[in-house]
Amino acid sequence: MRTLQLATWSAVAVALCTAASISRAQVTIKTSGGEVVQFSQKNLVDHMIIGDSIEVEAAKLAAARTQNAAVKDLANMLVTDHSSHLDNLHKLAGKKDIGREANPADTSESMAIRMLTEMRSMPADSGFDREFVRHQIMHHMHEIDALKTLRPAAKDDDLQHDIDRTMPVLERHLAQARQVGAQLGIKPDSMRMSMPMKKPPTH
Repeated sequence: MRTLQLATWSAVAVALCTAASISRAQVTIKTSGGEVVQFSQKNLVDHMIIGDSIEVEAAKLAAARTQNAAVKDLANMLVTDHSSHLDNLHKLAGKKDIGREANPADTSESMAIRMLTEMRSMPADSGFDREFVRHQIMHHMHEIDALKTLRPAAKDDDLQHDIDRTMPVLERHLAQARQVGAQLGIKPDSMRMSMPMKKPPTH
């Protein structure tokens, strides 16, 4: 069985931009690598759209391949919820005062695509199920931390409300993924956590 790198999902959540465009809404953060960076409202919207898009594709793949009912239920839930959120994000991105802008140094898309490509190359067996669920646990842990840190970049009320509604959904996904993981024999100590993004100290 090909083992995916646990660092992949971590990088999706924390490998952010170093050259954010200056806008009225931005937040200064510190990545797990120690970089102090600027993240704008437009960058945040783009990051979430990319994340949801690839998440939907990964969950569709799992739903089609797995023979495990619990894994299929998890995957179908992810497809439904992330597709709905993606629709709302596209509407928000279309608002004149929100928009969407990719940051050249945000590597989250390439990392997520690499993860999806590796999953597509794996055989449809119990090993695939475990890797899919393990990555869902890691991804949701990091994305919850990321949104908590990046929320101050959202200055638009509608975007703030979207993030506030999304957080409990991600927490529900994480709880379900952990439950399925326990059924598959995934041990909590196999989840290696890196430090999430955080605001740098002020002096």
